[in-house]
Amino acid sequence: MLRDRIDPNLVKSNSAVSCHSLLVEVSMNRSIAIAMLSIGTVAASGLQPQYARTGHGGEIATATTLPSLGGNSQALAIDDEGTTVVGSSFDRSDLLHAVTWTLQGDGSWKITDLGWPPDAVSSIARGINNNLDVAGNDFSPAASRPLLWPITGGITILSDCSGSAGRAIVYGLSANAQVAVGATLGVGGSVWSPAGCESLPPLPGGTSPSAFAVNGDGTIVGGASATQTAASVPVRWTHVAGQWQIEQLDSRSGLAVGANTVGDLAGSVTTACALPDGCSRAVIWYAAGGSRELGTLGGDQSWASDINSSGELVGGSTAPRVGNTAYFWSESRGMLQLPFKGRFAVANALSDVRPDGTRIVVGTDSRANAIVWVVRNP
Repeated sequence: MLRDRIDPNLVKSNSAVSCHSLLVEVSMNRSIAIAMLSIGTVAASGLQPQYARTGHGGEIATATTLPSLGGNSQALAIDDEGTTVVGSSFDRSDLLHAVTWTLQGDGSWKITDLGWPPDAVSSIARGINNNLDVAGNDFSPAASRPLLWPITGGITILSDCSGSAGRAIVYGLSANAQVAVGATLGVGGSVWSPAGCESLPPLPGGTSPSAFAVNGDGTIVGGASATQTAASVPVRWTHVAGQWQIEQLDSRSGLAVGANTVGDLAGSVTTACALPDGCSRAVIWYAAGGSRELGTLGGDQSWASDINSSGELVGGSTAPRVGNTAYFWSESRGMLQLPFKGRFAVANALSDVRPDGTRIVVGTDSRANAIVWVVRNP
């Protein structure tokens, strides 16, 4: 029954899909179902993960399950201040709703249904800026349209790059502007701004670019584009003199899926290893130039989902005894496993460091619950 679309928000490398936790959206009879699949290395039943601990013997993070509308849920993005999370939740009628979770004064989180246009049947939110505008898309039997939920209220249907009501997916929203990025069926990588929709150029000789992340002011976009020899390589688009210019970041297969305010990008590439399809490695591509390839939690694979203004990362890695697991990475401590309940967890995004020295990481566990981690200074 799992068919239709695999959401690239959780697929970080084409050749490393076999070891990732995939979020599958299934459109059937005016309803959408989500299933979390642990593909490839599966967490061993009954084995508890060895959580990274601080020097005082305590865990570096505390995990909390977010409320839902009655069904499965996923947390996909968070504002820089760590006060509002966006994602989706099913209701008790198996309809998918774009939602926000807002941090309350007592430390709890309040869920709010963002709704959808009258001619749609469901929606999902994937991006938020620091003004708390939210971006995502709706779903109907015939199309999926890019949407903006302004903080002032209402729903704005964004212009369509294809010139018709086709299928478009929004994956990110700039932190300090209303610039959304994603992909449009038949067009490829797309950028939506108050001025309209622009198509992003592919690499020379390549096709099918997709945009997954955007920096603070909407001038640097990360994603992937095909080449004559690879199905997908990580790329960066930069807006210069009114034009989008594309740059290939690595010759290896991969994707750039996270961005911070200045335009550092995070993602993954496929490296040669003993596995027949290669091994995925998390990578940072710095806006000032250069890159950094990260290791793993002891397994064969790692991938990055997001990067904050301090250069801290979150993502996933395989690890001995627990399979796929969420991690937090910092320059000072390296890659640390995040605690979770169930068989595995996915870390999708993180906030900047807050005044109390913590940051919020958001994701989903193997039970299809949206979760947040409060990560203390490692």
